[in-house]
Amino acid sequence: MKIIWLAAGIAMAAGLASFGESVVTDAGSMTRAARETATPVRPGVPGVRPFWNEQAVQFLYAPAFDFKEVPGAQKYRFTITPEMGKPLVFEADRPWAPLSPVWTRLGAGKARLEVIALDARGAAVGQPQARAFHRAAVFASEYPAPALPWRESARTALDALVHSSDLRCWFAGGEPEAQFHLYRYPSKIAGAAAAALAIYASQTPPPADAAEALAAARRAADYLLAMSEPRESAWAFHPPTYHPTLFRDRLKGHMLPGRYMTLCGAETGEYLLDVFAATKDVEYREAAVRIAETYASRQLPEGSWLQFVIAKDGKPVTDNVLIPTPVISFLDQLAQVTGETRFDAMRAKAVVWIEKNPVRTWDWQGQFEDVRPLPPYQNLTKHDACSFAMHLFHTAARQALALDLLRFAEDQFVMWARPPVDSPTRQNPDGQAGAKSQRWLLPCVVEQYRCYAPVSASSAKLIRTYLAAYRATRDPLHLEKARALAGTLTRAQSHAKAPGRYQTWLMQNPGPMWFNCELAAIRAMEELAAVENEAAGNSGQSIRRQNSK
Repeated sequence: MKIIWLAAGIAMAAGLASFGESVVTDAGSMTRAARETATPVRPGVPGVRPFWNEQAVQFLYAPAFDFKEVPGAQKYRFTITPEMGKPLVFEADRPWAPLSPVWTRLGAGKARLEVIALDARGAAVGQPQARAFHRAAVFASEYPAPALPWRESARTALDALVHSSDLRCWFAGGEPEAQFHLYRYPSKIAGAAAAALAIYASQTPPPADAAEALAAARRAADYLLAMSEPRESAWAFHPPTYHPTLFRDRLKGHMLPGRYMTLCGAETGEYLLDVFAATKDVEYREAAVRIAETYASRQLPEGSWLQFVIAKDGKPVTDNVLIPTPVISFLDQLAQVTGETRFDAMRAKAVVWIEKNPVRTWDWQGQFEDVRPLPPYQNLTKHDACSFAMHLFHTAARQALALDLLRFAEDQFVMWARPPVDSPTRQNPDGQAGAKSQRWLLPCVVEQYRCYAPVSASSAKLIRTYLAAYRATRDPLHLEKARALAGTLTRAQSHAKAPGRYQTWLMQNPGPMWFNCELAAIRAMEELAAVENEAAGNSGQSIRRQNSK
């Protein structure tokens, strides 16, 4: 395969007519996609809706900013000065008005906004208020064809992952590879290894080494279960976020053994259900049930859980509260496997909590083990917003909200072309390493404000959300966008450092490979193949999704 390195300034777009052809987006869809960017995403209004975008770098949809009213002002003049071209000017009654009147005339790239208050005579009063931002490129007219058909791409990636040196340790024994330092996050990395091995062994027809892979899956799962919290712990039976004995030189800052990100049990629970599906060994199913039972015992009266705690006694490390979409997803999967309904009330309370909190505040905070939980709006991500959107699409509830969540994710995190040069402040080491956007493979999706870099699991999350939107609305534009993002994943499979695998970091010179991200991409590509089979009138079965890094 020949990899296509895509320069950041080149406009690219979507769709897939047939494998091997250049892909052209429907002209009507493209025009509508550009026109709809004039509609803001949850614009702030003082005293009514919060302004969530203080830390934002780019906007696809017309933003509204938290500029203050000036005494004596009758109206406000908005002037947007782009890097190239003439300034765009309009007037509005309030300084926080969305930039909708001129937004579709503003080209992609960096721009500066200045708002000046005017009195009844039209004279300026007070000081100008200003802000710079990046106007994101809209979904465009053409993208290169994928390097492989979707299902072949997914199976190639799964085979390459299972037979990589990073998973060889589970074939040879029951200990993680010491040289692969990401095993410092055992719940995520050992769990994803177990699931990938189990899924590989379960393929039809089975691969020649299915039995060996299944045994390896058991070793990885057993290793994780052996180090999970004991029965007397506040978070009994939950896996550790940080390795309790190894990789101490890599666990710095807030990342200490004994500290626990409470979403980890849900992610690991789904991995254990993958192993159960492959082995039919009830030990793994019951381990998942025990994780759910602890969630039931630790649920706050309001419906969620503390986000970052001491596992032994449950005391908080920060005052952040979990956005419980991973728990909801896990409980959905558990109910399908066991047929039990005893966790339904817990799940329903978690859904209500989301409706009362991030849906109202729009604080879709990042929940990542390598970034300390931060105050509101400091580190937004699209992951939980997309997960909740998929929940709404799948349950046929509040479709308008689901589409708004999807628009937020695209607005802040999808890079169709010409990504911003600037990043949000205070990047973590991965964000700093991946901040040179001219090296990104486009189109792509960045992970979070504090790791403003393109990640395969982030593309996978958007692919799956677009597919859920397509299934709910039958709007072909959603499918075209999913195909565009999937095409990049296929074109990134031939890097010399990891041939066949989905690069975690969708850029030239990619960094370490995160198994959970690869597995998320594999599932998303299988789901895309299934949706296209459904559209063609054929039966298709997708691999279940998994939470992202």
